[in-house]
This record gives sequence, C-alpha cells and structure tokens, in this order.
Amino acid sequence: MDRKYRLLLRGRDSPGATLQQTYDAEDCVDVRDLTTRVTLHLRAHELSPYRHTLVLDGLEYQILNVIRHY
Repeated sequence: MDRKYRLLLRGRDSPGATLQQTYDAEDCVDVRDLTTRVTLHLRAHELSPYRHTLVLDGLEYQILNVIRHY
C-alpha cells in the first residue's frame, strides 16, 4: 500500500480560503524554497511547511499542514 500525503493549503493572495491536495509519497510537485526563493521539484514525502510553499499552475500556496496516511 502506498503512503499518501494530504496537504492543507492557503493561497498566498487569498488568506481566508483553504484547500486540500492529496499526493502519493513518490509524486513530484513544484515548490518554492522559503530561504532561497528557488523553485524546486520535490517528492511529496520531502515537503515541509516550514521550508516550502507549493506552486500549482503558477500560483503559490502556503503549506499549513502535511498529514501522512498509510
């Protein structure tokens, strides 16, 4: 059984609205490193709400929480 990661997200330009995205552990996603502001391509199991923002369709989303499901 594959591990899944559910991300609770908030849009950078719409602070009140939240959404959820679910990824398999090995799915690759685009993120922006908060320290260097460089866009990276990481696996879902490597994400950290303290180090990354998620980039979806060119928009940035703050990662509020990462929940691991088995």
